[in-house]
Amino acid sequence: MEYPLIRLTISIKIINLQRLYLINYQKIGFMKKSLLISALTFMMSFGLYNSADSQMMICGDGILKSQMERNYPGYLDVVQKTFEEARSHAIQPYRGQEIYTIPVVVHIVWKEEEENLHDSIVFNQIETLNEDFRRMNADADNIRTIFADRVGDPGIEFELVAIERVQTNAEFTPTLTGLPDQVKDSIQGSVGWDTEQYLNIWVCKLQPLTVFGIPLGQVLGYAYPPAGLDHWPEGSSAPNPAFDGVVVDYRIFGRNNELTIDPGIGEPVSGYGRTATHEVGHYLGLRHIWGDALFGDGCLEDDGVEDTPNQSSSSEWACDTTRNTCIDPIEDLPDMIENYMDYSDERCMNSFTLGQIAIMRAVIEGPRRGLIEEPTSTEEIRTASPNFRLFPNPVSSNEVNLAIGGSSHQHLRLQVFDSMGRLIKDSSDLSEMQSIDLANQSRGMYLFRISNRKTGELLGVEKLMIQR
Repeated sequence: MEYPLIRLTISIKIINLQRLYLINYQKIGFMKKSLLISALTFMMSFGLYNSADSQMMICGDGILKSQMERNYPGYLDVVQKTFEEARSHAIQPYRGQEIYTIPVVVHIVWKEEEENLHDSIVFNQIETLNEDFRRMNADADNIRTIFADRVGDPGIEFELVAIERVQTNAEFTPTLTGLPDQVKDSIQGSVGWDTEQYLNIWVCKLQPLTVFGIPLGQVLGYAYPPAGLDHWPEGSSAPNPAFDGVVVDYRIFGRNNELTIDPGIGEPVSGYGRTATHEVGHYLGLRHIWGDALFGDGCLEDDGVEDTPNQSSSSEWACDTTRNTCIDPIEDLPDMIENYMDYSDERCMNSFTLGQIAIMRAVIEGPRRGLIEEPTSTEEIRTASPNFRLFPNPVSSNEVNLAIGGSSHQHLRLQVFDSMGRLIKDSSDLSEMQSIDLANQSRGMYLFRISNRKTGELLGVEKLMIQR
């Protein structure tokens, strides 16, 4: 069966012959009647307007928000409040201030060998994120002159801490009622590291979005925005913090990834690493540049960022520099197809605006401040997990001692990662005291991770410095 291509970020695009329509399920609310109406509308739009040269891209933002509002009433109000607080604190754009470094754990959850991406692709994606969030990308100069004074360097960097690889028999299928967060559990996927302290990125094969079992389009990725969990409405439950992070389809992860996604119609689509950039933008509080308009005049909707030009809809996976969907009699600007938070072709994405940058930095300083508060320092980890100890540390010999207190060491798993995030040791044969061979390891920083091998629960992490 042929089906079009979709990019998810928690809002959904639908294509007709002329344009892509965004359905923001946040506004629909997903009451029972609304769900039925929205599903029927979605299918009718697909059936009436499916054509040989149309594609559908979905970013999971709308699905996620509607699911969370359904499970946790008041969620959308909290997200809105968090966004407004970040925007109110984002008065001064970043201009050469402190560089924020976010630790990243990449989880490769694979079923077929092709999905088990090589380390080099992971390294390349982290490199792409660093380029895009420091404005060091090679195509930065492609920004049109009219927008040149509106864009800048976010001052955000990413450090790969670990690559987790888990083989699974599961399939991960988004629906109108939910996203496949089972990729993040110990039964079907990979358990995230502490989501307050690490950005977890899950890479897997995302199945087509389905309605009543009918595939409607290929999902590329989704991400959870900050929700200000400390300020939830009274009587409502917080979402599972273990689900926080980014999910990206394996075929669109990394700029050097030679795989493509076949939408069933039109040409296969290649990624350039910008799906992850887009999703991390959501993770750091940004909305789609066109404001996620549902029906009517999309020019009346706004993304909450002062310096992004008004835009009525997404850019339809194209690089059309003549596109201008909102006419402004005072300052008439074209649609900013260069913006990472649009749905333009990844080859023409190259910028965040100063306003977007200020919001992301305010989010890092606020609801996501745990990412930059030295969460992986040895002292903090020893306090959290006093029965797990490496000594001597630093070490200059060819072995280090690992001591595990208590009587439950038989249920533990040890993983050791080098400074590039590569897994160099994975053992479940642990005792209360053992020596770890380091003879083949070069000098540098290593990460020792202890978890429950049955549940995947993280029990402790400690850094080891090899000095020779």
